Amino acid sequence: MSDTNSRLLKAHGSESVWRPQRFFAHKLQSVREFERLNDGGGLAVNFYPVSRVSPQVRVEGGQSRSMSLWLTQSDTGFLTVPTLEADLFTIRFVTNGQMIRRNWRGEQVVTQGYATFSALEDVRSGEASSGFSAISSTIARASLLASYHALERKLDRPLPVLEPLTSIDNLGMRALLLSLEQMQIRLRDVRTADDLFFPLLEEIVSYQLLSAWPRAPVAELPATGSLTAAHVRRAVDYIEAHLAMPFRLADVAAVAGVSVRMLQMSFKRELGMTPIEFIIERRLQHVHRDLCSETHRDTSIAELSRRWGFAHMSDFAQRYRRRFGCTPSETRRDMLR
Repeated sequence: MSDTNSRLLKAHGSESVWRPQRFFAHKLQSVREFERLNDGGGLAVNFYPVSRVSPQVRVEGGQSRSMSLWLTQSDTGFLTVPTLEADLFTIRFVTNGQMIRRNWRGEQVVTQGYATFSALEDVRSGEASSGFSAISSTIARASLLASYHALERKLDRPLPVLEPLTSIDNLGMRALLLSLEQMQIRLRDVRTADDLFFPLLEEIVSYQLLSAWPRAPVAELPATGSLTAAHVRRAVDYIEAHLAMPFRLADVAAVAGVSVRMLQMSFKRELGMTPIEFIIERRLQHVHRDLCSETHRDTSIAELSRRWGFAHMSDFAQRYRRRFGCTPSETRRDMLR
């Protein structure tokens, strides 16, 4: 699953050393069986029946320290809620039925033929329909980042941002699904801890994931001279010159010679984002640049974030991770080692 064993143990109140379950299989047919599984711990989510009348859920899979993989099937539907505070990504291929996935942005209906990718910390719950089946996986962020660096040979790059929802109707995604299914079969048939091929299979799946999964477009901010609206060019120039200083949107609009409403509409048309989103993006880029710089090696992350206007570290850390796919401390460690 991941190296965050201590957090896993705290989540389930255990003092013993956590060890990955090379193989597990659970058939849940009563409320008591759901409770027993949740109390036993060891999984990234708790399972709950959506109906107290004859629930039917089967969960089968296995774990290593960097990856977990499991098959879920249900005749009656179920609800899952994450139980860990671990730095993991979750991947799910829905092969039958549908799931309502809820996160901090709202909810999304995922149907057969689609796959999802998200950070575990962003997931609030998932509600599966009757007749549901899916193959799912978690992978540690550090492991996926190492695979990205090995695959691309770009040690100075953060993880790319992957699309949260994608169709599996292309060769690369179907090959990734097939690999996960073959790994699931191997977990069932080869249950010994000394399966020497399994780490290689995990690595190959990571490379497939990074190669096949569509990447979210990162807004490339156009040069000032390429903007068609003169007042947006003036606004961008003002923002760039004052990024390290406090200012208001009214100040920017006044310099541009337009109303705040017109400024907002023009930014959406010219840049595809609001003025606030543009300001946050540029400040995040400046923090990222400074974290990668030898000049700022001895400057604390907190000081760099405050320098560029992020007063609340928790909010800054979440925004940074969503933008660059890693934590600020991981950027500093990876860029300067």
